[in-house]
Amino acid sequence: MNQKLTVGKNRTSLFHFAIVLTFLLFFGIPQFIWAQSPQHLQSFNISPLKEGEFFLLAKQPGEALKVFKNLWKQEPQNSYAVRGIVRSYHALGTLQEAVSLLSRYLEKHSQSSSAAYGLGFAFYLQGRFEESRRVLNTALSLDRENALALNNLSAVLVELKEYADALKRVKEAISIAPNEWMFYRNLQMIYASSGKPDQFEKEYRQLLAEKFPAKAKGYGLILAQQLRQKSFKLYVDGKIDECINAIIAMLDLYREINHAPGIVAGLFSLAVLYEEQGKDELALEKYREVLKINPQHIQAHEKMQSLSPKKE
Repeated sequence: MNQKLTVGKNRTSLFHFAIVLTFLLFFGIPQFIWAQSPQHLQSFNISPLKEGEFFLLAKQPGEALKVFKNLWKQEPQNSYAVRGIVRSYHALGTLQEAVSLLSRYLEKHSQSSSAAYGLGFAFYLQGRFEESRRVLNTALSLDRENALALNNLSAVLVELKEYADALKRVKEAISIAPNEWMFYRNLQMIYASSGKPDQFEKEYRQLLAEKFPAKAKGYGLILAQQLRQKSFKLYVDGKIDECINAIIAMLDLYREINHAPGIVAGLFSLAVLYEEQGKDELALEKYREVLKINPQHIQAHEKMQSLSPKKE
């Protein structure tokens, strides 16, 4: 009994590894960076924003806070840096410190759209929705192109049950920054909250047909993320065939939007599953497809080497 439980746990961990690769690539964090300890991050040429995100993913919000604060000091109008600061305080359980910091900053820099956005975001996380709306509108009066403020305002409006305005705001955010995936996630949430859960995928299909690749990619990434989550749940529940079907559907989405990192991670996940089922030929086929797209994929090379002797 104990042996079976251990094997089951190891199998889950192996497939979970493949799924985590998909997740990291979705966020634009290369696997060779994720494999490093935080102390070694300086050796890689990654942006401060990515470095801060890494620390948050690694559950080191204190380190993330240092990175984001330093970036904001260098770039006072960088709303993403302020967003990172608020998220770091939130992860530390000291969100009120973010409110105090940003309120003091605005007393001296009343024209800062980034600070006003950050304060509105903090109020939103505290459930202070009317205050959040007021401050986010201030941020937008200072900078109409502050897409993060528009997106956050749409989330506030959902909480206030003002769905039409919420939809308008998030679509404005997408028009300003069509490559920002979280805006699409918010759009999907608004449709679901307003009783139109199928509208998001309908718009995705329409954008594909009308040849709007940038926006279609944002929709597709969110739909693929859902299938990734579904596949892991199916795997944990022991529904392997359904899990494989979900990953194949995820791969189809990644191919439709030509998202190579997602295709690679999806193929690797499929190969891992086939290997677990003892279907070595299918596993090798998928590992080969991975290497055809990304010849430097270390794990696929290792898997190919471990499976090749079995074939002989």
